[in-house]
Amino acid sequence: MTKHYLLPEWQLIDSVVIAWPFPASDWGYCIVDADLCYQELLKALSSKIKTRVLLHPSMDAVIWKSSFGIDLNWANVDIINSIEYDDTWIRDYGPLSLTSGLLDLVFDGWGKKYPSQSDNLVNKQLRPLFNAHWLECSLVTEGGALEVNDERVLLANKNCVLDSLRNPDLSKDDIESQLKCVLGLSEILWVEGVELTGDDTDGHIDTVARFTKSNGIIYSGPNTAHPDSDVLNALDLQIRAIAERKNYALFTLPTPIIRSQYDQSLLPATYANFLHCNGAIFVPVYGVDSDEHALSVLADAFPETELISVRCEALLEQHGSLHCATIQVHHS
Repeated sequence: MTKHYLLPEWQLIDSVVIAWPFPASDWGYCIVDADLCYQELLKALSSKIKTRVLLHPSMDAVIWKSSFGIDLNWANVDIINSIEYDDTWIRDYGPLSLTSGLLDLVFDGWGKKYPSQSDNLVNKQLRPLFNAHWLECSLVTEGGALEVNDERVLLANKNCVLDSLRNPDLSKDDIESQLKCVLGLSEILWVEGVELTGDDTDGHIDTVARFTKSNGIIYSGPNTAHPDSDVLNALDLQIRAIAERKNYALFTLPTPIIRSQYDQSLLPATYANFLHCNGAIFVPVYGVDSDEHALSVLADAFPETELISVRCEALLEQHGSLHCATIQVHHS
């Protein structure tokens, strides 16, 4: 039996880590909206879970704290104002929780699309904050690309995990072997050809399909009016084939059509980018009609689990959502 494995996020965690948007980052043009969204996210998270906030050293922690116009459980907030980072999508460069400790993979800016030197050093600077054994792996991949269940089954998209720009010297077999070894996997379930317009990650699985606790998959369903309808149909066919083979229950989320308020470009909006921690699911909603439908599907998929909605249309402007902005840590 494997000595360690990647923990599903619904298992009991110690804390959640987020990296706050800062004016000199890519958020600059919409920093006010991004800041307000992160405030609501922090309010929601800290109401239930200890939340560690990476606050960029270019920001003044006292001024930042005094800017809050919302009720906040500050006892559950730990501010870290000493670590530099390039981007706020800590899901992709933060620590992954194994049964045996915390895992530090290599992050290269989603196939060298964006600067990532500071992001890739964040985990080394986080180590003193967690009482855990740390492991390192030279494989280049991101947390948002990896979805596991209690049976140690990985659901992933070939487009990003097997990308030659990330691991140019490794074959498909090499990557599968490393993933199975370092994550303690029993099986890998692949989808492919699933990339929504505006998704800079080459199709992270956490945007489109997730496991439920009770041997199921919840995913972004077809939408004939959506400009990415062909992609959504391809996802639908593949997920249904996996569910039939594995005898998984299926839950189909609506897929909204949301465009940027700045340039009307299509944004990669889905409801699958939720965070499931300590008996609660933090759900990204967007102020559109399909929000209620999505919440109803999630309630069916996760009975006896509290659903907490967070308005996340501001996060879409940088092509991510709630799950992308968070990383759960299972070790104190």
